[in-house]
Amino acid sequence: MAEQGATQDKDGQQDLAILFPDRHSTIAGVPVTMREYSFLESLEHHASIAAFSDAITGIALAGDFADLDSLRSAFGQCRDQVIELIALACDQPVAWVRGLGADDGEALMMLWWGVNAHFFLRRVLLSVQLRKQREFDGAMSSEHSSQLDTLPGTSGGTRSAN
Repeated sequence: MAEQGATQDKDGQQDLAILFPDRHSTIAGVPVTMREYSFLESLEHHASIAAFSDAITGIALAGDFADLDSLRSAFGQCRDQVIELIALACDQPVAWVRGLGADDGEALMMLWWGVNAHFFLRRVLLSVQLRKQREFDGAMSSEHSSQLDTLPGTSGGTRSAN
């Protein structure tokens, strides 16, 4: 128990940093605090979150998910949702995010991804697991449903009709 207490400061700031991993930066001259989505926000913005998570899931299922660069197509494919989600996480207007130059936009997106990547990757991992399980279940079901109705060697492989 003493070791656990030694890794925390007196006010529990380390715990708060883990629970609410806000990051601060200045983007295009504007102070920005990037934060993780709340539970309520995840429900309110489910459509945008699901669209982006599905795009990442597609990349993962295709075997193309090696690093952040492999996600660039998902960022582009879901650009409207990504811009909305970035604006939400930093409490800035969508128009401000859309109007950023390339360097500032990239910096803001990386700040957003650094804070919220695990939020999306949890959803992606679950989705990949569920899809793989469905594929497995479907393969097992097909395998069982195509068995012969008679014993081998008694009818030359002819199936009986029910």
